[in-house]
Amino acid sequence: MDDQEFIQNMQKRIEDSAGVAITLELDNDQREDIDVFFSGEKPRVVIGADALVQAGLARMFMQFAILCLKEGRKVEQEEFLRFLRRN
Repeated sequence: MDDQEFIQNMQKRIEDSAGVAITLELDNDQREDIDVFFSGEKPRVVIGADALVQAGLARMFMQFAILCLKEGRKVEQEEFLRFLRRN
């Protein structure tokens, strides 16, 4: 699977799980970060490029994005960690 196909697959999985259409972007500068922005027509999820080479990081990014989208806001680190412990 090439990088673009991986990103499209990731976007589809996030959208299906959260029930929200998003714009997914790759960030080559902040390679280990994720951010979710709620301004604009659709929420925008920006993931670090390291998700392309680290499967565990990609899964964490997806879970974080899904939780934020379901809550309708960017969640704090402690809240995300509690979410992970429950699941």
